[in-house]
Amino acid sequence: MGSPTVSVALPVYNVAPYLGACLDSILAQDFSDLEIICVNDGSTDESPRILAEYASRDPRIRIVDQSNKGLASTRNTAMEHVRGRYLMHVDSDDLLTPGAISSLVQECERTKADFIVFYHSMIEDEREFDSWYYDFDQWSLEPKTTLDQKLEILHYHYTWSKFFNMDFLRAHDFRFPDGLQFDDNIYHWQVLLAASKVVILPQKLYRYRVRTGSIMSHRGKHHLDIFYIFREGKKLFRERGVFEEVFQDFMQYKMNLQYFWTRDIEPRFRWPAYRGILDGWSGDEERFVRESPHLLAPEALAFYHRLLASRLYRVGGRDPTVSMLVARRYLSSARRRWEQAVHSLSAQISGMAWVLPIRNGARGAPVVMDPRCADLMGNFQSVPTYWVEFWRSYLREQHEAMPGKLTALKRDLSENDQDLVDFFYRAYDKYLPECRDYGKVLVHKDLLWQPKERFQQGTRAAPKVASRYQPFLDEYPWLSADVFVNLYGLSVFPRDVQARIRADGDVIDGGAFIGDSAVQFADACPRGRVLALEPDPVNFQRMRDNVDRFGLSERILLEPVGLHDHQGRFQMRHHGATDFPDQGTSLLNDFRLDTDAGGDLVSGEFTTIDKLVERHDLRPVLVKLDIEGMEKEALLGARETIMRYRPALIVSVYHHPKDFFEIKPWLESLNAGYYFAFRRLDMQSPVSDMVMLCYPRIAALGVGDVA
Repeated sequence: MGSPTVSVALPVYNVAPYLGACLDSILAQDFSDLEIICVNDGSTDESPRILAEYASRDPRIRIVDQSNKGLASTRNTAMEHVRGRYLMHVDSDDLLTPGAISSLVQECERTKADFIVFYHSMIEDEREFDSWYYDFDQWSLEPKTTLDQKLEILHYHYTWSKFFNMDFLRAHDFRFPDGLQFDDNIYHWQVLLAASKVVILPQKLYRYRVRTGSIMSHRGKHHLDIFYIFREGKKLFRERGVFEEVFQDFMQYKMNLQYFWTRDIEPRFRWPAYRGILDGWSGDEERFVRESPHLLAPEALAFYHRLLASRLYRVGGRDPTVSMLVARRYLSSARRRWEQAVHSLSAQISGMAWVLPIRNGARGAPVVMDPRCADLMGNFQSVPTYWVEFWRSYLREQHEAMPGKLTALKRDLSENDQDLVDFFYRAYDKYLPECRDYGKVLVHKDLLWQPKERFQQGTRAAPKVASRYQPFLDEYPWLSADVFVNLYGLSVFPRDVQARIRADGDVIDGGAFIGDSAVQFADACPRGRVLALEPDPVNFQRMRDNVDRFGLSERILLEPVGLHDHQGRFQMRHHGATDFPDQGTSLLNDFRLDTDAGGDLVSGEFTTIDKLVERHDLRPVLVKLDIEGMEKEALLGARETIMRYRPALIVSVYHHPKDFFEIKPWLESLNAGYYFAFRRLDMQSPVSDMVMLCYPRIAALGVGDVA
């Protein structure tokens, strides 16, 4: 057999129930020029027989036997037998998705990356779900060539999540540390530092099996190895001269993980785990707790704070005996965790509406209980239908073209974003009935939210708004705290894009409403100006008052204009009281059906973003558009700005379907080099506050020439 294109390294140790399915998923790949190096690490079950049976049927399978030495040694052995140009590690109880290898080969040859990183899903029995720990949606799709760009995947250490160019690996001769669990952490950090180019392929190409009895599911003695891994990690980063650059990301990973694994390890190994925390404790850990408490899980932060605040610890310093006594006193016990869980569950249940009749009955009041009530409260959601008429008309008119529009919209999106597009489209196409505006219907949550979103809704804490912005929510309680926390979309950009935006340049806030977004942008981008645009005169006056209240009148430029693809005049309706803001004022034909219920017609000017940039001599790095269904027209009037400055874009695409389906293809036609992503900013509203994020592929914002 000649040298294959791809080598698949498969460590095998007592996985007979899963080995056949794993091999089948590899052999069924549509890319056939590969070898499968199966290293049998002294298995004592039926695994050797299964390997021999498969090898007799397919010559691409090569079997290497060795005595039991552990996973790290098995991977090192496999690498000694690699003959391919590319290498992929697969654990023998996991699965590859169809077409995974061909996608990886194509991407590696296209980008010339040292290695490709891809997403994974989890499987348990017959259930498949997203990883709760990793937020793939926050990763930038831009190739990672600098350490700062690589930091967002510093925690994503799994060896099986990467596809390696063997020329890169041979040039450095990396080895897994023998005899240790978590060997892939050190290996990952080594390859990440050495790589000249790392590329993200935003597809779920790997299915990781969660099973009882696996190394990772059993919190036994081997978990003590993590403390050695962390010490070696600090040593590695210091030797490479990058410790301060990786400090925050590395310490966040270390401090959270060591606490939770010490808490959850088998009781007989808890004291050695305490010792592991204390032996690795230094001024670095103290500095991290004091400077970056927001990066720690609340329970871990509480422990470390108690440790540092203890009088015994303050007197004894970092003396191991003193620290051990403090740890014994303050590390959460199983009893305390049980009490906290019971208290939390009790509070959650007591707040449910269907519990009230039971409580009334206990107090002697009559009990009226509909058995469907609990299911309605737990699994159904009330959905407002503000824009349903626009969507229904558009979908009827574009029925035949819709498959093509969906294909174009999902092109080059991550797999998660493609799923989100499908969810959003189905909500309007199938689940929301034609009904009067502002009507509400009950829809099952599984039809509206992805599984990971439902998990987050049930486990996350209520969003915390910065104290200086709380007056907005106090005065206008119908504003979304989620949207505030997300900075109207800025905080959901990948971290390197956020850094570019915050570093320099100006912001255009289209649809600034009462100034709540403009004030936050001014705080987030202290070196630039914010041009806040609001055509509604009542909203505009509130915005002016708020900007003055925050003392930002010199940095926020206010314009009482609307946005379009040309200059002209408008007439629109402000609903409700003449002195109270209206979120629904739009240059579109009024989307509300109750126009006779009140409100005034107002007139004014609309203009283009290009004209405004020229008038104010702006250098925009960010354009946010939330203008009630006129987003596409505003972008058509921003063509020169987009081509010259390549600003990042936050575009609301839920008001009108033309924005949802047509903006992305139009931007792609400009060849301006944007990545695209879709996000739901409000975790309580499934069809409101959907935004499209666009960020440039260039290394820095604010370059380029007008096309």
